[in-house]
Amino acid sequence: MKSQINKGILIVLAAALVFTSCRSKNRNYQSVAGEVKVEVITLIESMTCIEREYIGVVEESNSVKLSFPAPGKIKNVYVREGQTVREGQLLAETDPATLENMYATAAATLRQAEDAYQRMQQLYESNSLPEIQFIEIQTKLEQARASERIAARSLAETKLHAPQRGVVGERMMEPGMNVLPDQPVLTLLNTHNPLIKVAIPENEIFDTRTGQTARITVGALRNAEATGKIVEKGVSAHPLSHSYNVKIAPDGDLAGLLPGMVCKVFIGNLTGENSLVLPVNAVMPLEFGKGHFVWVVDQDNTVDRRSVEVGEIVPGGVTILKGVVPGDRIVISGFDRISDNINVIVVNE
Repeated sequence: MKSQINKGILIVLAAALVFTSCRSKNRNYQSVAGEVKVEVITLIESMTCIEREYIGVVEESNSVKLSFPAPGKIKNVYVREGQTVREGQLLAETDPATLENMYATAAATLRQAEDAYQRMQQLYESNSLPEIQFIEIQTKLEQARASERIAARSLAETKLHAPQRGVVGERMMEPGMNVLPDQPVLTLLNTHNPLIKVAIPENEIFDTRTGQTARITVGALRNAEATGKIVEKGVSAHPLSHSYNVKIAPDGDLAGLLPGMVCKVFIGNLTGENSLVLPVNAVMPLEFGKGHFVWVVDQDNTVDRRSVEVGEIVPGGVTILKGVVPGDRIVISGFDRISDNINVIVVNE
């Protein structure tokens, strides 16, 4: 037990010695022998559009609840949840026996009415039938035709077809169950043109408008990225969060994008301003997280470490608020061999 304690103390002392040595090297900034080659970027002011980051949820463009217009018993359901269907595809049907009998009755009544009409027409044309009776026969014929059409349509509606292409979201009925008129049987989701819903706080909705571009990152699809545009802007706030819903339509198809997926949305809804932007890799952290610094190359190609204050992440890098000015040359490559007050060779000028 005692040997294990001593071994632990030695490990701690060794780590402390290494840490002290590293700090000493950082303080002395010893020059590196030989030619040191670096790449630099000259700072200029540029107009940046700062983006705000939001969390969005993928939604289907529309959701349709499918039902039968007449009561009946479910005979079969031909699709399952999550199945992709095409427009016009047969999805389910009810037992048509009762409606088939009703149609047969209506068809027989129509044939009888047509036969009676033909007979009475001959009598009417020979002036052997009063006009009022002939009009009565015509009326019965029209009623029989209308009843036959209604029975035929009711028989056809025992089969449920997809009104559009999409994905079956929910299957609510099974074979053998009785269904009432307009009782939902299936839910069909249109996922071919998905939308992304984002909640925008009330103090930021003024800067958000339809037509604005947005960047989308979907973590569930291995951080797949896409661009899109705001197509809907809500006008009614949520009673608790006081946020407004905004919907974004992606510009292209993202394979595997499904309703319910969470994604990051970046919207450039802040006013653009002139700022200094550096690549992220050119800005380095100070020891113990006390800030950031960059390597600046002066006119004599001498390197100087300069503390900076960073701002927002923007397309192309990060904004620099303090520490550098336009015209400064900042090292963007070759950090591993440089230290304070050494001469370097700039290879990209």
